[in-house]
Amino acid sequence: MVLAELLLQISNASALSSLYVATAATYTESSITVLLTLISILAISIQVARGYFLRVLRKFTLRVAADVWWLLFVILRDASIFLMVFLGFMLFYPGTYQDYPIAVPLMPFAIDVFAIALVILLIKDTDEEPLWNNVITMLVGLGTFLYIFGTVFVTESAVQLTHMPPTVSSSISNVWGFLYNTMNSQLNPALSIYTFYIGFAVLALCGAVAFWYGIQGSMPRNSIKTTPTPVVKETQTPPEQK
Repeated sequence: MVLAELLLQISNASALSSLYVATAATYTESSITVLLTLISILAISIQVARGYFLRVLRKFTLRVAADVWWLLFVILRDASIFLMVFLGFMLFYPGTYQDYPIAVPLMPFAIDVFAIALVILLIKDTDEEPLWNNVITMLVGLGTFLYIFGTVFVTESAVQLTHMPPTVSSSISNVWGFLYNTMNSQLNPALSIYTFYIGFAVLALCGAVAFWYGIQGSMPRNSIKTTPTPVVKETQTPPEQK
């Protein structure tokens, strides 16, 4: 009798711990999803504000202050795009699609767009080439739009409200209901798995390009040929003869 009660308590504790782990996983996924929305807004804001950073840069009279200002721009821009790809990899776990309502294919494809932008930053000097800077701006803008649109209309849809406004309906004939029922990863497993296949393939391709470029640029520093600056000696002018 005592052994049976002990086994029952162990079984209940195991089930309770599993519930805690599942709840913590869902909480972590939802937190990262919301955080990525804010990071995407930061990324597009910094990229669009490049002209402002350049305009303010010209006002600095100290070289150190100008360098710190431009360094701030570069760090915020590159770090926000990198964090979108780094944290957004969570959206490529097939199990996440059933744990949390992910907007498929919008949110995973948004991470792919940010990954493409990150690869371009790696292989191109976008600060010196206006064409590639415009490409980065369009990619970051597209990625931000896809992610925020999916978050607002699917993941955090008003359909999930307890008391919905008169213009919101869970019916498929309403725009809110159509987007929620069609693009919700928990309600559309078929679209979720196809999104995973395509999105993961694009992400893997970006990783392969970045890895290959990293191998090409892994030469030792002393193997880079440099041309020494010639030393020009000042010639003395002979004194004028009296």
